[in-house]
Amino acid sequence: MFRDVIREAKSEYEIYFLLTSYIEAVRFGDQLNVVPESVKDLPLDGGRVKQQYQKLVELDRHAAGNAKAVIDEALPIFKSALDRLEALSGERRPAGYA
Repeated sequence: MFRDVIREAKSEYEIYFLLTSYIEAVRFGDQLNVVPESVKDLPLDGGRVKQQYQKLVELDRHAAGNAKAVIDEALPIFKSALDRLEALSGERRPAGYA
């Protein structure tokens, strides 16, 4: 669900709002504290989203159990956010700008 909405986001603000909502839901649901802190870090901006995605990729290699399930869910959400942020950035560039 988050991925689909992020793909259609019209602004960076929408993307950060959706990711923040996702992270807060993960925080609330993590009663046993099995989710790594790097997944739950706030606040977000473009650089932080990329950092968190890279941390998730690294954690995914070694995760197990409930943490693995959360990471497997978070990876495509963060990847969609990165892709959409990049697309929005490209839309703002003037024609002929490389």
